[in-house]
Amino acid sequence: MPDARQYLALPFGALDARSFPRYATALTAQFPELDAVVRRWGLPAFWRRSAGIESLFRIILEQQISFLAARSLARRVSGSLGGLTARRVYGAGQDGLRSLGLSRQKARYCHELARAVVERRLSIAGLARMSDEDAIKVLCMQPGIGPWSAAIYLMSALKRIDVWAPGDLALHRGVEDLFPGDDVSALAQTGDRWHPWRAVAARLVWHHYRCSLTGVR
Repeated sequence: MPDARQYLALPFGALDARSFPRYATALTAQFPELDAVVRRWGLPAFWRRSAGIESLFRIILEQQISFLAARSLARRVSGSLGGLTARRVYGAGQDGLRSLGLSRQKARYCHELARAVVERRLSIAGLARMSDEDAIKVLCMQPGIGPWSAAIYLMSALKRIDVWAPGDLALHRGVEDLFPGDDVSALAQTGDRWHPWRAVAARLVWHHYRCSLTGVR
C-alpha cells in the first residue's frame, strides 16, 4: 500500500472525479499560474483509465504516435485477438502482433509484457499495493516501459496524486507558457513546484496546453 507520507498528502481522500475539484481548488489558492489556468479555461474533466494490463498495452501503443492512431491500432488488435489480455497477446507472438500493424519494437514490448504476466513474473494488480517509487521501478524493468509510460499508468489508472510524467512534451510546453521567459527545464521535468499533488497540477497544465491550442475548453 502507499506509504504514510502519501496518506498525509490526501486530505480530501483518494484522487477521483469527486475529490479532483477540491484538490485543484486548493492548488489554485496557492499557485497563481494554476489559478490563471482555471480562471481562463475552467476545470478539466477528470479522465481515467482502467487499472489492468490493457491500459499498459494501450500506453505502449501510444508512444510516438498520435492518440487517434493509437486508439485505432488498439481497436484493430483487440478485435482481431478477442481482447487485449496477457494470454491473447502472448499467444499471438511477435510476428502475429506485427501482422496487425504493430512496429517491430512495439510488438516486442507488448509480447514481453504479456509474457511477464503469463509467467507470473509481474503482477499488474500488485502495482496498486506498491508505493509510487516501487511501482515505477517495477514497471520500468519491462522492455519498452520507461519513466513516462510508468508515470502515465500510475496517474491515469491507479489515480496516484503525486506523480509527474517526465519528458512529456505537452507538459513541457504548457509549463513554458505558464512561465514565459523563465528557464523551466527542471520544473517541466519534475513538477516539483506542485509537490505533493503533482498529478493534479499536471492535469491542469495539460488542460491549459490543449485549450491554448484549440481555443476550446
